[in-house]
Amino acid sequence: MTRSKARLLAVPAAALVALSGLAVAGAAQAAPPSGPGVPALTRATFADPPASVRPKYRWWQPLAHTDDRELAAELEQIRKAGGGGAEVAPFSVEGAGNNSPEFLKTYGWGTPLWAQKTRTMLAAAKANGLGLDFTIGPRWPATVPTVNDVNDPSAQQQVVFSHEFHKGGTGRSGALPANFNVAPPAGAKKTLIAALVAKCADAGCASSSGPRMLDRASVTDVTSKVDAQGGLAVDFPGDGESTYALIAFYQTPSGQSLSGYTATGTNYALDPFSKVGAKATTDFYDEHILTPDVRKLLAQMGESDLFEDSLELGTTQKWTSELVGQWTKLRGYSPVEVLPALAGAGDQGITDRPFFDFGGGAGARVRTDYRQTLSDLYIRNRLDVLREWAHKHHISTRIQPYGIPVDVPEAASHVDVPEGESLAFGQSVGAYSNVQDYRVVATGAHVSGRPVVSDECCAFSGSVWGSTAGAGTDASNLQAVYRGFAGGVNQVVWHGFPYLSRGPAGAGPQSAWPGMTYGGNTSYSEAFGDKGGPNWADYRAVNDSLARMQLVLRQGKPRFDLAVYWQDFGMNGTGTTGSGSNKLIQSTSALASSGYTYEYLSPALLRRKDASFSRGALFGDRSAYHAVLLNDQKTMPVDAAEKLLRLARQGLPVVIVGDVPGTVPGNGDTARQDARLKSAVSELLKQRGVVRVASEADAPDALRRLNVTPAATPHDGSGAILDVRRQAGSTDYYYLYNQTNTATAQKVTLTGEGVPYRLDTWTGKITPISGYTSGHGTVTVPVRLAANDAAFIAVTPRHDATFTGRPQAARPPGGQSTAAVPPPVKLDEWSLSVDSWGPGPSGRPGDTAHKTLGPVTVKAGEGGALPAWSAITKANGYPVDLADVSGVGTYTANVALDDGWKGIDSAALDLGTPVDTVRVNVNGHDLPPLNQADLRHVQVGRYLRPGNNTITVRVASTLLNAVRAAPGTGASSRSPMDYGLFGPAVLTPSGGDRPVLTAEALEPELPLADGGYNRANVLVTNASGRAANVTVTASAAEGVSAEPERGRVAVPAGGSVTVPVGLRGKGVASGASTLKVTARSDAGPSAVTAVTLRHSGDLALNPGGTPFPRVVADAGQDRYPAKLAVDGSPSTFWVSWGRAAGQGPTPADPVRYGVDFGAPVEFGSVVVGGRSNYGPRDYGVQVSSDGRNWRTVATATDTPKEGGTTAFAKVSARYVRLDITRSWDGIGANVQMSGFSVRP
Repeated sequence: MTRSKARLLAVPAAALVALSGLAVAGAAQAAPPSGPGVPALTRATFADPPASVRPKYRWWQPLAHTDDRELAAELEQIRKAGGGGAEVAPFSVEGAGNNSPEFLKTYGWGTPLWAQKTRTMLAAAKANGLGLDFTIGPRWPATVPTVNDVNDPSAQQQVVFSHEFHKGGTGRSGALPANFNVAPPAGAKKTLIAALVAKCADAGCASSSGPRMLDRASVTDVTSKVDAQGGLAVDFPGDGESTYALIAFYQTPSGQSLSGYTATGTNYALDPFSKVGAKATTDFYDEHILTPDVRKLLAQMGESDLFEDSLELGTTQKWTSELVGQWTKLRGYSPVEVLPALAGAGDQGITDRPFFDFGGGAGARVRTDYRQTLSDLYIRNRLDVLREWAHKHHISTRIQPYGIPVDVPEAASHVDVPEGESLAFGQSVGAYSNVQDYRVVATGAHVSGRPVVSDECCAFSGSVWGSTAGAGTDASNLQAVYRGFAGGVNQVVWHGFPYLSRGPAGAGPQSAWPGMTYGGNTSYSEAFGDKGGPNWADYRAVNDSLARMQLVLRQGKPRFDLAVYWQDFGMNGTGTTGSGSNKLIQSTSALASSGYTYEYLSPALLRRKDASFSRGALFGDRSAYHAVLLNDQKTMPVDAAEKLLRLARQGLPVVIVGDVPGTVPGNGDTARQDARLKSAVSELLKQRGVVRVASEADAPDALRRLNVTPAATPHDGSGAILDVRRQAGSTDYYYLYNQTNTATAQKVTLTGEGVPYRLDTWTGKITPISGYTSGHGTVTVPVRLAANDAAFIAVTPRHDATFTGRPQAARPPGGQSTAAVPPPVKLDEWSLSVDSWGPGPSGRPGDTAHKTLGPVTVKAGEGGALPAWSAITKANGYPVDLADVSGVGTYTANVALDDGWKGIDSAALDLGTPVDTVRVNVNGHDLPPLNQADLRHVQVGRYLRPGNNTITVRVASTLLNAVRAAPGTGASSRSPMDYGLFGPAVLTPSGGDRPVLTAEALEPELPLADGGYNRANVLVTNASGRAANVTVTASAAEGVSAEPERGRVAVPAGGSVTVPVGLRGKGVASGASTLKVTARSDAGPSAVTAVTLRHSGDLALNPGGTPFPRVVADAGQDRYPAKLAVDGSPSTFWVSWGRAAGQGPTPADPVRYGVDFGAPVEFGSVVVGGRSNYGPRDYGVQVSSDGRNWRTVATATDTPKEGGTTAFAKVSARYVRLDITRSWDGIGANVQMSGFSVRP
């Protein structure tokens, strides 16, 4: 059911508790929900978005051991902080005796008291105008109290096998072998699936350590000969030259369980592939949780989700009771006689090194059918069953549909709100996550017309009490959120909000203050709420901004340039996601750099009846893919190929990169199916709108030849900007995200008619954009984005209450003052007072004491840097110690501005990257909420005046330093954080009654190696009423050559131009120096900016992730991205694609890793940092001038495990890479490198 919900007035907590005890009026039955309501974007809803588009919070609760008043109060906190709802996530209760049956009989999950708490929370959420969701059970995976017998048919199952070898011409009798590859759980029932006899393909297979190859045609099912006692007498044909395997396959419970949550003790994980597993959950809810009052409240609210986390089902090989019958029905043949190919296939069923196998690729085909069948059963027997039941109760399903072998896009299309997560899709310890993983999940929602794609964000390992909103740390919540939005997400569920109770403290004793967190005080972030950090007060502004973003990202329908055909049963993330292929096209690809947007269509989505070509696009009324791309796709089902052929004949453009499909992925009648596939592909290649290219780098040109152009085209080709497009009627909405660690300023051409408007999500204002140009159905706008920042632009012909006004023209050239523009003012001295937070006198959770420290004078040092709180200590000469302090720091600066500031009405305050959240007051005026991702451009001009000015900057920290310093928290081993205003703090005039020229270094710091190249980008802005001809010059220290690529530029009135400055290192291999760039207008105004250059002898070193040197690598693991091999740290490392044995590099399928220097440089060696058994062993060193045509300059074999240096005759090239053909673990899943250096 779709229902929008009015914001309700605040209700005191006591009143909410009283309300929870009242009878609730009945409600009429509603239609099945289709997800949260999608309100229209208006000026009013953008200013104050409704709860349905606001972020939610995962709300950790100690089972039913809660207080009703506190429950109501915490929901009120979420509302006041700008949240839109909560997800109830029950966890175990800390403390002696709290896991006992007696305690859990009262307070456990699913008890009458839990049902009562459910009713209380629903009533309180309703009173606050919030949505309320519930996890499917306590913790994960799904369990219920009624499944507490290991042999319950609802429990998760596994397949195990035993075996023995015999020579031909012999016989055997007695019990079947019992040398199980995995020991069944204690007391588990073993059900024989099949007993098989197969001839080994070679006589030595009994002693082989690799896959033991079997003769597929010899497999004989002898199950019927097994007697009632489990004995088998059988004779093996042939003679002593042949070897036979007897293999027995059994179904047993997996034994995966949870305890400490219910009074029934151990509860077993439910079978995700059977209807009885799903029904165990729905029956329990019907009988024990959904009381009449709860049902009435659910009907009244209409906005509750049943949430299931990713499927972390252990390492057992998955099975279900009806698998043989369902396999036969779905795949068209019985799996019994091909079961040997599944022996030792692992939890994902994808290993290239099973215990037994068939030759000629037959075993791999069987394993594909195994995974496909499990995927089909998960969707039909779990997702569909849960959703059908949920809709009857006015509930939607919100599920993370991955972790087991599953077609993720298809599965996501069977969920009301599919969800991804920053943890499993990312680096774990930081905000980096793989945008493409989100797109795999989002595809299912988009093709099925679901309006919401959710994200569990932002769980950073070891960062509780320490994650930040802004860009000052790696654990930046906004960066993680923005990456998800770039992948199609439009709902954030914050991880998380702990109930105020006594909690664990890592491995140490329990802590009282500050309170319970998920996993203790050394675990995953975050612990939001009033008991959380000083920065919590600023999350109202953060959530308001995100709510506006989510409002925009739900408007109309998504629009994409193309769909990538993608056939897999998992994703390439680590942790919970299982493993996937290396076919995801990275966000740094040629396609992405050209502006193309894309999602991933699996064969199941192509089979949909609505997968039609209309209005010039596939799924024209949904996602509107204008082309399909096959990315080196070697397999494809026949029906998918024939569907693609029909679509191509109807006019759908198709680009084929690399190989064409030549075999079907599954088993069955392979010869006939392969022949049909080849015929369909042959016809496909003949179609006029089908183009085949050698590599993904050639795909953009191929698409343009097919008249498929990006809806949003960035002009500089750097690949910095990723975009998302939504179309609602005549309005096109664009989300633009800078995925790099440096600022970008460029023009972007957007498809759409009318006027472009900037949607400022921090202030809630919608304003027309000046300085744009119109084309045929397009507008071109200037875009400036800070590192990892995002912005929204709407292009529309509308002129109404929402989109009002017209772009302001630049000031006319006449009438402007000719007085000199005042120079920037450095704010080098501040008075700092800190409201220090720490445990209160009671020591109870949430009892935080406040103490004022200071004021103390802080002064800028070299380069304008201000001391972090960690440096403000008595040992350093200050009157206070702030090293272990968390709190709110108030910085006050008195600034005297001379008469030259008369007429200056625009000025930017550059605060650098403070930690964490910031508010600013100028001369008694509180500034509107600030963009916490970009605090280098705080607009303060309207509040300044000639003479004395007072600027106050309030910086709120995280709570970490106070937690680690407090006794009993168990957090003392954690590294402290640097807090405060770090500077340089500079006030720069940027507009007024006279011409103003400004220059800004988009990369404040760059690496520059001896003999290396880099490029500084300087944004020159002309805030005058007429165009300015500007001369740009650069000066650098000895040993650095600096040359602007354009020494003369014309900067339009009110516009900006980015000027690249080429840099060459000459003889400086350590230390730092300064590059100064001066922009001088012929009319007089000038501006200067500076860049810090970090020197080294490593041409590949790039710890800051600047544009150059740029990593060019094959697909890798989300948690160990390619940048980690060039960050200069031996403790970090890159991991290539592959998580199953046999997926590592081979001569036929090498793994490649290298760098693009940005321009040709000379070098004569590469240094590889190994990773013990996982490091590169054999590789070639290849170079290129264009990134497409490569030549080998050196080869290395048996490189030491710890790595080594490969030297060669000096070459000059722009690109260098390793062509890795073997890792030290020659049968491994991947290759890993702790470092990659290039030396002159």
